Amino acid sequence: MPSEKLELRVSLTTLLTVVLLTVIPICAVGLYTLTRAETAIDRNIGNHFRTIAQSTAGEVSSFLDERLLAVGTLAASPSIVEAVTAADKPYTGMTDDAIRDRIQKIEKGWNTPASEPFVREMLGNRASHTLDRWRDRDRRFLRLTLTDSHGGVIAATHKTLDFYQADEDFWQAIYAQGRGAVHVTDILYDDVTKSYYLGLGVPVMDEQTNTFSGALDALIEVSSIFPILHRVNVGPTSRAILVKQDGTIIDSPTISLSSNMKSDEFLALRASMLSGTNRWNGYLVTTLPGGENVLVGYSDIGMHETFKNLGWTVLIVQNTREAYAATRGVMRLILFLIAVMAVLVVLLVVYFSLHRRREYTDLTPEEPAPKEPGQIPETPNRTETPDHTAAHV
Repeated sequence: MPSEKLELRVSLTTLLTVVLLTVIPICAVGLYTLTRAETAIDRNIGNHFRTIAQSTAGEVSSFLDERLLAVGTLAASPSIVEAVTAADKPYTGMTDDAIRDRIQKIEKGWNTPASEPFVREMLGNRASHTLDRWRDRDRRFLRLTLTDSHGGVIAATHKTLDFYQADEDFWQAIYAQGRGAVHVTDILYDDVTKSYYLGLGVPVMDEQTNTFSGALDALIEVSSIFPILHRVNVGPTSRAILVKQDGTIIDSPTISLSSNMKSDEFLALRASMLSGTNRWNGYLVTTLPGGENVLVGYSDIGMHETFKNLGWTVLIVQNTREAYAATRGVMRLILFLIAVMAVLVVLLVVYFSLHRRREYTDLTPEEPAPKEPGQIPETPNRTETPDHTAAHV
């Protein structure tokens, strides 16, 4: 039985049409999907930086909250309340002039040898011992000072520069016109101890009348916050920066508060933070004055509404080339493959356009003319049969 061979013939035009209708939509869908995927991945990376900034800002906020809670607990302890109550009793029945004269007398001799017995007794009383023990338990408390309702020092861990504290801005903020309020100073740098500190002031309230009866002021060393920032490391070009509300750098890998420098990263995104929907936390891709493109995740520590001097912001910064390196390489490879497919299709179209099969028309043979005697017969014209080429599938 003779073998049968199944042969499918498809014209080149049909084949080319099928290729175009298949490859072109695939390339278009690939480009659209690639664009959407790249946008989504960039957004996820930005959200990751924002999360890191939020987590770091939360740790900074927790540190400050713990210090505030500790000072508030100390201000409410029995020995502190009793010391303030006892110190305020001599003022009962005294006129304002008499109170002022008493305070000025002690103030004038405060830094003279005549005040040594008074200072020694003040530093050795029960309330001062309580302050000393509290500082010994937590060395982040640098100094603790307790004053009565008129600003006179009645207990401390050290001899203060002045006896009268009520003429200081921080004391007036704690006094708050007799209502009593928690006050936090701006972060400061001490050249002598080479340390950064905050002043935390808490009122001592009378338990019966709930009125202001004294003030407890604590200087808190805050350099222990900085290791929280230093351990953030997402790549060689990454850096964690803590800045104040005006953009002054509190701490960064290369700049400290003593340098009194502004953060270019913070200044670049300040407008976005103030006008955008994510005012307190988010991320932004921006260009620094030096031309570096960076991804910045930022988060406020969340204490500015309560304490105006704590409008701090944590920035997590990285060069965009490194931040998106893990995904940009894959995306570029996919884009390259799509481009190769498109080029091959174009080359295929051009090739078939240049090598398109020519069409021939069959000629009708003419009747030969009558032969004359002695005439050589002419060779009849032969019609060339076109070679119909077909693609075998």
